[in-house]
Amino acid sequence: MTTSISSECGDSLVETTGRPHPARSRLELYPVVRISQARYGDMDANAHLNNLALESLHEDARAVLNERVFPGVFDPRARQLRLVTSQNVVHFLAEAHWPAAIETGVGVGRIGRTSFVASSALFRDGVCISVCDAVLVAVGDHGPVAIPEAAREMLCELRIRQELT
Repeated sequence: MTTSISSECGDSLVETTGRPHPARSRLELYPVVRISQARYGDMDANAHLNNLALESLHEDARAVLNERVFPGVFDPRARQLRLVTSQNVVHFLAEAHWPAAIETGVGVGRIGRTSFVASSALFRDGVCISVCDAVLVAVGDHGPVAIPEAAREMLCELRIRQELT
């Protein structure tokens, strides 16, 4: 769902994404779970883990998912295709402070012909602090390519658990 933002100063040219579904705040929704340690350098001037540090944790979760589904995708000499990000939406839901062990959960939100949505969430002490949805497009030498069948099957196996929503 998108939301238009209008102002008294003119027409609305900006779209935003609505709040995530409440079920996205449940770790058991995500098929791939890891623990990452926040770094001291991840803090901002208010002693919070900053937004870029949290986005980096989402990115790491996506990389783990991508390597599982597309082995060798990060090796330029061996890969058959590349994955590029066409959209990335992050919601920051709660504050977190250092030191922190952050549980990251990731799975597949949607699958298209040439793209899929990697859906991730970050948790601190059982509380969801952020969710992210990134659209990743399979790209060959001349533009988008169909996701190979073997990868498509694995993406299906790694879908976020809809029965929990």
